[in-house]
Amino acid sequence: MANGTAHPKKATTFHLVFMTYSVICSGAYGLEEMISGSGPGIALLTLVVLPFVWAVPIALACAELSARYPVEGGYYRWARMAFGDFTGYMAGWLVWLANIATNATFAVLFANYLRYWYPDLPAFWHWVVGLVVVWVTVLLNWRGIRLVGSASVVLTILIFFPFLAMTLLGLAHFDHNPLVPFVNPERGALSAFAAGLGIAVWLYSGFEKLTTNAGEVERPSRAFPIALAIAVPMAAASYIIPTFAALAGHGHWSDWGESYFSVAAQALGGPALGAAMAAGGLISSTCLLMVTMLGQSRLPMVMAEDGLFPRVFARKHPRFETPTVSLVVGGVALSLLVLVRFSYLAGLFSLVQVLAYLLIFASLLRLRKHSPLPGSGSVAAPEQASFRIPLGTAGLALMTVPSVILSGMVVVESIWPGGAFDRWQAVRVLLVFASGPATYLGFRMGRNRPNMR
Repeated sequence: MANGTAHPKKATTFHLVFMTYSVICSGAYGLEEMISGSGPGIALLTLVVLPFVWAVPIALACAELSARYPVEGGYYRWARMAFGDFTGYMAGWLVWLANIATNATFAVLFANYLRYWYPDLPAFWHWVVGLVVVWVTVLLNWRGIRLVGSASVVLTILIFFPFLAMTLLGLAHFDHNPLVPFVNPERGALSAFAAGLGIAVWLYSGFEKLTTNAGEVERPSRAFPIALAIAVPMAAASYIIPTFAALAGHGHWSDWGESYFSVAAQALGGPALGAAMAAGGLISSTCLLMVTMLGQSRLPMVMAEDGLFPRVFARKHPRFETPTVSLVVGGVALSLLVLVRFSYLAGLFSLVQVLAYLLIFASLLRLRKHSPLPGSGSVAAPEQASFRIPLGTAGLALMTVPSVILSGMVVVESIWPGGAFDRWQAVRVLLVFASGPATYLGFRMGRNRPNMR
């Protein structure tokens, strides 16, 4: 008790496991366009390989940093401790943009799966449905992390059932080779891989999102490594197994597109299973949006507390201690982005996210060598780490090499889609990255920086 007021309950390790799984995956929804764009074989291979070369390295980096520096603000404050205000701000700004983009994809996916029952849903009502989902999840986040954690446990369990039924039926009716054709006949192997890479990176990202909420988790230095260790294989299995089974039992790889799992489920199990899969898509999208909004809303609040964002974003609800202004501003931004196509939003997310991940790797390498002293730019002294990657500096650098290569491929594919230079896309990419330095200067000009805690 403080001043007669009880603090809101914190999330437990059990809650964090489900929230981490939810923020990464929450079912295989959203990967369908990889199958037709890349070809089923290379799409499945990408889903198998990417956890090892992309997901595991960043999950290990976040686990070690969370164990050693379990601070509110997570990756933003790690980068700030390692490299100073500007780099910390860029890490926070890039991931905040990425969070907004990916959160918009979840609202779009919700409306897409609603088309199972309303295939001719007009564009206006598609947008209205997205708005409702956005503001319901804003309200849930306004009530605090404990409610979000409990809801994520229930919703995740519900999502498993239609995928389990479809997987069993697909394997029982194994009539198609799920790896054929290995590559989309209209593309070369590298082009086919690049075509699905943006969505694959989107699927296997999110490990850092809840680190911004470390102050709202019980024993975060222990909870985050455990949650990440469980969530990574759960996410990989959730993507690979049902996709393999649906291709084996149903096939039709070239028809796969937005919200196609409900079509495959109906073909394998009838209208009831198709409806259950579509309902699961609604639940999954809601769960993902609800949990990822935690990180999206807390990040501007923490940056505002450090004097790197407008002060108004630091305001909290007096009872729930949630960032009211940040939630509302994020909700408004998402309301506009719901009008954008899913594949474009996923591509925008991947483009921004890959560079933010490189900053997290760089922060780990620097903090290994130059740990900040208590009170020198950190909100807390470094803890005795309960988890440490069993690699030296050279090993850590080698671990990041595949991520650097994949990041370069994502950037190239964004500017040269299909091998042809897109001038306007290049301009948009440049504007996105220029927005970081521009807003940093704008927020800092004429503002007195508060003393660090």
